[in-house]
Amino acid sequence: MSKILELREKRAKAWEAAKAFLDSKRGSDGLVSAEDAVTYDRMEEDIVNLGKEIARLERQEALEAELNKPVNMPL
Repeated sequence: MSKILELREKRAKAWEAAKAFLDSKRGSDGLVSAEDAVTYDRMEEDIVNLGKEIARLERQEALEAELNKPVNMPL
């Protein structure tokens, strides 16, 4: 499996876990505690960082493909 696909799956699982965490920690007033908010913020940061790494790897693949093209036409 490609690294990008692995990271996308990991990001999707992390997002589902973050949503479930937030839903389970909401109080009767619809708010989360300060502690839980900090935990969720860390989870969200991990998701964003995974997205940045995915974008980096995609740019790297595109650049690699571009640089592997022939530089001149064969005779």
